[in-house]
Amino acid sequence: AGSARWWALLSVVLLAGCAMSVPNPFERSGGPPQEIRLRVENQGFNDVRLFVVTVRGPQFIGQVRGHTTRTLTIPWTRLEELSIRMEFLAEDSYVTNRVNAAPGDLLELIIPRRAANATLRRR
Repeated sequence: AGSARWWALLSVVLLAGCAMSVPNPFERSGGPPQEIRLRVENQGFNDVRLFVVTVRGPQFIGQVRGHTTRTLTIPWTRLEELSIRMEFLAEDSYVTNRVNAAPGDLLELIIPRRAANATLRRR
């Protein structure tokens, strides 16, 4: 009788452990987004260093070569207004228009040959 109870208890413990390891197919993995993506199309010849600018100041986010398109990720945890500062080697620096961004957003920065005309927008 004692051995039967022991086996029953062991079975319950094993079944509970198996049930806990089964993933829930309706649960979102990874939690809410914690970054925004920035798609940069550099139509100019020069490489550009990019900084995100907020009320907290500038933060370097990456570099994009001339005549290339690249997607950068920016750590982001709240709704906030931002702009992008573009620094070119042997050329002036420019700052884009400001946009509101939230975690999970995709932003697009088009840098034409005349970088002063660059536009930043939400997609």
